[in-house]
Amino acid sequence: MSFMEPVVEQDSYTGVAEQAFRRFRVNPRGELVVPDWMTQLAMDGRVFNASNPVQETNQDISTTARGTDNVSPALLLDVPASTVAFPLYIMLMPISQTTDEAVTVSINTDDGVRYSSGGQAVTPLNMRKDDPVTSACSFYNGSTAITAIANVDDDTIWAALIPAGDVPAVSGTRLPLIWTAKEAIPPMLVGPASMLIFVTSATADTLFRWSVQWAEFSTSLFT
Repeated sequence: MSFMEPVVEQDSYTGVAEQAFRRFRVNPRGELVVPDWMTQLAMDGRVFNASNPVQETNQDISTTARGTDNVSPALLLDVPASTVAFPLYIMLMPISQTTDEAVTVSINTDDGVRYSSGGQAVTPLNMRKDDPVTSACSFYNGSTAITAIANVDDDTIWAALIPAGDVPAVSGTRLPLIWTAKEAIPPMLVGPASMLIFVTSATADTLFRWSVQWAEFSTSLFT
């Protein structure tokens, strides 16, 4: 039987090389120190963010209909084979709209890649700013209309409604719509797979700031 002796590291930290063994870290009271797992994923360089390609420019990513077989998403994440991705945080902030009307939002997943044409490609950015890992996924926004392949799964993980009047015609005062894995069970997008976010309104004229964050691994580390 082996004994794993813990070590107190509060005032200074000791770095250890990859694949090396070390003792468990505890605080001076003997309590095991375990960082928030999502924060640790970011520290490991495994979390990516897609957002407005020009941070000071709002985007009209909405459509007037989802289209037959859900082919008109506002935002689309495609996960290739040999990659696993799972969403951690999704934020949609309506900024302004020309016509006062209701806006519906739906987050859906599928078990194949869905992109066909159109849209604007967005380069996923690593949440660790020394960029230790590059995303294997593809991401598109619908500032120009996305055309997706017809859906296979009818799988909705979240939906929301912004009633007419909640997004003022001049400036957005409503808090953003937020989905987070801290409050819901995230889908495991084992590639090939996809996540589609639909934003629909009668005239599709609502401008958004938006952010989609996910963690990503090689399938070999997951199964």
